[in-house]
Amino acid sequence: MALDAAARTHAGKTRTSNEDAWLCRPAAGLFAVVDGLGGEEAGEVAAAIAVAAIAEVPDLPDLPGETILAQALRVARDRVLDEADRDEKKDGMGAVATALRFDDAGQVVSIAHVGDTRAYLVHAGGVRVLTHDHVAEGPAGKKRQVARDLGRRDLKGEWVETSRARVARGDLLVLCSDGLHDVVGAEELANELLRLRAEAKSADAVATRLVGMALSGGGPDNVTVVAVRVGRFRRGAPVGPRARVWAVGAVVAALALGAGAWWLGRAAPTGLPAAVTGDGRVIVAEVLGFGAGASTVVAEGATFAVVGARMAGSDWSIEVAPGGAARLERVVLAPEREVAVAVGPGAELLVRDVRLESGRLRLRVPEGGRVVLEHLVLPSAEALVVEGAGVVARTDVRVANEVLPAPGAPGAPPPAPGAPSSGASDPPVEPTP
Repeated sequence: MALDAAARTHAGKTRTSNEDAWLCRPAAGLFAVVDGLGGEEAGEVAAAIAVAAIAEVPDLPDLPGETILAQALRVARDRVLDEADRDEKKDGMGAVATALRFDDAGQVVSIAHVGDTRAYLVHAGGVRVLTHDHVAEGPAGKKRQVARDLGRRDLKGEWVETSRARVARGDLLVLCSDGLHDVVGAEELANELLRLRAEAKSADAVATRLVGMALSGGGPDNVTVVAVRVGRFRRGAPVGPRARVWAVGAVVAALALGAGAWWLGRAAPTGLPAAVTGDGRVIVAEVLGFGAGASTVVAEGATFAVVGARMAGSDWSIEVAPGGAARLERVVLAPEREVAVAVGPGAELLVRDVRLESGRLRLRVPEGGRVVLEHLVLPSAEALVVEGAGVVARTDVRVANEVLPAPGAPGAPPPAPGAPSSGASDPPVEPTP
C-alpha cells in the first residue's frame, strides 16, 4: 500500500468563513495544515501565501527535510509581511502552520512548525504529539494566545521548531488546526486515534471522523485535518495518476482576494538574466536551462536569487559585484562543465540546500568576499573548487552516497556546535500539555 492521505476542512458552526488551508501531496510525501490569523479576508490570504511557500518545496532526493521545511516557513513569513506592507488593510494578518515531509526512503518524517497547529503520530506503542504549541497564557478564562506566527516581525533566532520521527507501515499521521484539539479533550482524542489506527480506517475516514468530532463538540472554530496512513514511499518512484493529484484547501479563494497576483508575479520569471540591478530579481521555477557561455552579472547593491529549481546546461557563470548578493536555494545543478561564481569584496553568496549532480561548482572568493554553504551535496570531493582568500563558511557539505564514519569513530569529523546527535533512536518529543 502506498501512502493513503486525505484532508477534510469545515468552517465550523459559528464562523462564516474558513481561514484554514491545507496541502496534501502523497506522491511527494509533503503535507501541511495552516491556520490563518487576522480576521475577515486577511487571515485567509496569509494562509494561502503560507501554503504556496510550502508547496514550493522541491520533490528532490538528498535535501534535508527539516531544513527545507523551516526555510519554507521563513519564506512564508517574509511574503506575508511584504503583502501586509503593500496593503494596509492586511496589516496584522498572520498564520500558524505545521508542515511534514517524508524522507527519501519513507522511514522518517521531518516536521517544521510554528504556532498551535499540531502533528500526531499514532503507532503500535501509543500516540505521540510531534509538535509543541507556541502559546502564551492569557487572562483567566480566556483562550491562550499564540506566541509565534507567520505575521510576527519580532521573532528572533531559530523561531521555527523542527523535529524528526521514525514511522512504519500501518502508522497513522494526523495534522490538524486548533479547531480540533481545542474542542476534543486530549484523552478522548488519543483514544479515538488509537481506535482508528487499530481498525485500519482509511485516511479519508480518519479525517472525516475527526472533523465530525470537532463539530459534535460545538464547532466554534475552523477545523482542518490532514490524515496520512503510512505505506510504501520512496522519493522518485513512479506513481499512478491518482497519486499525482494534490490539493490545497482555501487557496483558490484566498488567491482571488489579491494574494495570487502578488505571488504569481514574484514566481513568474523563468529566464536567466544577463544583468541584475536595482532591487534585484528572484526566480522561482521548476526547470531552468543555460547554454554555453551563459552569464549573469549582479550589480552593486542588487540581489539575485534562484529558488526551488532544477538547472541544467553547458556552463554558467555568475559575477557578484562588491556590495551585491546572490543565493541559490533548494536547487539542483546539473552542468555539463561547471557553474562558476565570482564573489567580489563586500559581496555575499548563499548556497543552501543545493545538490550538484554533475560537473563542478567553482567559487572565486577574493579577500573581503563571503560565501556561505549550507547543506550542499556533491557528486565527488573534487566537484567543489574554491579559489581566493575570502571567507567560505561551510555547514553539512558532503559527497552523495559517501559512507561517513559514525560519530565518535576514528576519522569522524567533530560535531558542529549545537548540532543534534545522530543516534538511531528518535529524538525525545514531549507531549504538549
